Amino acid sequence: MLIFIIRRLLQSIPVLFGITIISFLMIHLAPGSPMGQLMDPKVPPKVMEEWRKLFHLDEPLYVQYGLWLKNLVTGQLKSFKDGRPVLTKIKERLPATLLLNIVATLIIFSVAIPLGIFSATHRYSIADHVTTTLAFVGISLPSFWIAYLLILVAVKGFGLPVLGVRTFGLEGLSPSESFFDRIWHLFLPALIASITEIASLSRYMRASMIEVMQQDYIRTARAKGLEEDEVKYRHSLRNALLPIITIFGFLIPGLIGGSVITESVFAWPGIGQLGYQSVLSRDYPTIMTLTTISAILVLIGNLVADVLYAWADPRIRYD
Repeated sequence: MLIFIIRRLLQSIPVLFGITIISFLMIHLAPGSPMGQLMDPKVPPKVMEEWRKLFHLDEPLYVQYGLWLKNLVTGQLKSFKDGRPVLTKIKERLPATLLLNIVATLIIFSVAIPLGIFSATHRYSIADHVTTTLAFVGISLPSFWIAYLLILVAVKGFGLPVLGVRTFGLEGLSPSESFFDRIWHLFLPALIASITEIASLSRYMRASMIEVMQQDYIRTARAKGLEEDEVKYRHSLRNALLPIITIFGFLIPGLIGGSVITESVFAWPGIGQLGYQSVLSRDYPTIMTLTTISAILVLIGNLVADVLYAWADPRIRYD
């Protein structure tokens, strides 16, 4: 297994370079320019050209890519928008994104897996039809529409604040009041971030559980006289988790990358919102750094999924 992990890590290096090169070219092929976003159109062309030289935008693309890579490795990469170090801006927003997405991930797996198992073990019952219908509704409805609906209910119906990580303007709150205020502000974004994933993951879990429970070794386990709960949770569940492990590997980038829609709607100061603002301002260094971080996390997620495959299914070996 150790040799497999080392080999995969070495294979990821050229893949990561390929991703950064393609992303760099695509960003520069997009219409618009950072100068058009950062400077007043009335600025004289001479001043505009000086700024282009300052940001090395007058250099060939391969030179710009080399400078970006060098500054990223040395930690000297700075934002076009405000001149601040890009890594510092990301570190400032990382705790909010981690908090939101870790809570959302816990909600997703704690609800979706039991729901999928229940639907599979009560196939074609009224409860199964109800959960299936709710899952299709959760998958179909746009998350931003549900978010605005919940905001409308919370604000209009109960007068509760929902934007940001805490209620601004309230000073002198006790520790318990401050804690519950932050919990409330976290609840709605985490709920919105998890609804669609709960709906889709529960369907995957149901389908996988049904497929495994129809295998020959499950029928053999029943024929041996094992209790139904032992058949379901000891023999069926572990192998049924393989598709869930795949999805878990893709959820890892979201823990750091954040959710653009959720963070923008709820004014959550996370990395997803930073990426959206960087795209609007054509902040190439920030966009490229976030893209690289996402690519690294995707590669790590795939590696983690492969390792978990071997844990869940003894038939899978990488030696």
